[in-house]
Amino acid sequence: MTTATAASLLIAAPAQAQSTRQIEVPPNVVIDESFDPTGEVVFAHDGGSTRSGDCKDRAFAVVAKMSQSLNGCSVIGATASTQVQYKWYKHQGNSNPCIWGKSFNSKHAPTWTALDCGTGRSKFVPWGNVAATKKMKGLTGVGWAGVQWQ
Repeated sequence: MTTATAASLLIAAPAQAQSTRQIEVPPNVVIDESFDPTGEVVFAHDGGSTRSGDCKDRAFAVVAKMSQSLNGCSVIGATASTQVQYKWYKHQGNSNPCIWGKSFNSKHAPTWTALDCGTGRSKFVPWGNVAATKKMKGLTGVGWAGVQWQ
């Protein structure tokens, strides 16, 4: 794991073909190696809600072997007590999956938090003052499941 603490880091990120947007990472935020300022970026505060930005749905195939999703949007946590919400639901398949979401412990190290098993859930996970990219992993007992998430 590689992390860096931002000193009010200003990152130019292309939002569209002809314009650029500036992503400002506050000085108290630790930057995880997964952080992608060129993609979707949202700011989360203590209540866990988003101050700006929008995370679009992602699709993820879950099978009987632990597998990881592609990256979700990047989140900049404002304070050490920030929590980030994951939402997921099974939209197809012949088995109910068990899902985990990427989160961060108090030392800013990435961890996996159980988001439960079944047909879908919404859950907040510890994130803290970290800039990183959301990710899920999951598995089924048998069969497969198609999962939509954000």
